[in-house]
Amino acid sequence: MSSAPDVDAERLRRRLARNIPVYYLFYGVSGFLIWMPIWVIYLQEFRGTSLTQIASIEAIFWITVVVAEVPTGAVADHWGRRVSLAMGGAMFCVGSVVFAFSSTYVVLLVAYLTIAVAMTMYSGAGHALVYDTLRQLGRTKEYEKHIGRSEAMAFGSMLIATLLGGPLVALIGYSATILVGAIFMGAAGLVALFLREPPRSESEFSVQPSSQQPKLNGVAWEPWRSVLGNMLGGVLVVWRGKLLLWYILLATLLSGVILTTTDFLLQPFVVHHGVNPASGVDAGFAYSGMLMSPVAGMVVGSLLAARVANRLGERRSLVMPLVVGGLILLAPTLWDSLWVVGAIGLLAVIRGMTRPIATGYINRRIPSDQRATVLSMFELSAALLVAIILPQAGTVADAAGFQASFGLLLVILIGAGALFALIWRLLHGREQARLAFSLNSMTKPQARMSR
Repeated sequence: MSSAPDVDAERLRRRLARNIPVYYLFYGVSGFLIWMPIWVIYLQEFRGTSLTQIASIEAIFWITVVVAEVPTGAVADHWGRRVSLAMGGAMFCVGSVVFAFSSTYVVLLVAYLTIAVAMTMYSGAGHALVYDTLRQLGRTKEYEKHIGRSEAMAFGSMLIATLLGGPLVALIGYSATILVGAIFMGAAGLVALFLREPPRSESEFSVQPSSQQPKLNGVAWEPWRSVLGNMLGGVLVVWRGKLLLWYILLATLLSGVILTTTDFLLQPFVVHHGVNPASGVDAGFAYSGMLMSPVAGMVVGSLLAARVANRLGERRSLVMPLVVGGLILLAPTLWDSLWVVGAIGLLAVIRGMTRPIATGYINRRIPSDQRATVLSMFELSAALLVAIILPQAGTVADAAGFQASFGLLLVILIGAGALFALIWRLLHGREQARLAFSLNSMTKPQARMSR
């Protein structure tokens, strides 16, 4: 007969295992960003702003993300990832409502700042919750698979939102369409409350990390208990472990350049070629059809992430997408045609697989005490790079056209990406050599004893 403690432990494991499907649902609902396929042209066509002005506001948005990322990640580590996700959903809902009625620059800025902080409440917290859930269940090897599937759920939901966004603008207008998205953000916050908080400290886990887990430059993990301590601990982990620093820069550069291409330039590019959703329902469907290509690409990329990571291994799983991304970005740089929307869809495949691969690599090298904080630093790096790149892309698009803007992104991706990849691969090789030496030292005494 099983003892009472064994029965209680099994019951807790079953409850914790439910986090995975609930997280799928959370990500699926929160992915219904129906304003995403229209937000740039909403500000251009309805609010009368230029791409340069939109890019400057976007820069403020991403700088706010940079400032808020680590503090909100530390909040998630200290008070709970579930609480952080629920608060993020509520703030996203409020910010979307304000955005729908942003008739002045000040109101628009308030909406942007609210949504920016809401995004930082999401980032890091969700991935940390999933990883620590799987760790407690002894299933961390499934991380990339579950994160890929959850993000595929989000992008699949976004695919439906993209299909509906254009026609809804024609039927009910920009503001009402954005309000529909606000309802889904509030619903996502409610779904987050059904998640169960896994252990958040190294000492609480029943499944301890393997002795073969890499230790970055001999960093000792200390269980910081205050929010400030979590912030400082997370910064220390990344700063002292230079391997993570350069890997994060590589991953976020790849993601940030593609995000600028797919989320910022694509909408005005399609309208520039005569497809405007405000012209009528038929034009709305045509517009949505154009913007579905990159969203579908992100769904495919998310589902392929685990397979790519397993097939290519850690050393090539981001370097190969970097090279392929540069080759694909040549298409919109060389040709000014609506056909290049297909190439942008292929870029989105790379974007979809980048986050699961990158966060899996990072998670295997950080302690649970600062997990959400360090993952928030991953998002911080992405936000900082976008805040730098996006205004340049908008200004060049206004001044010299879309092809020049795509060409600028190509130069940034290949130039900076090659540098980051080279330094990271060197540090990664040294880490693996240290790990192999450590394992060899551990097995040799056992071999002598057996003989």
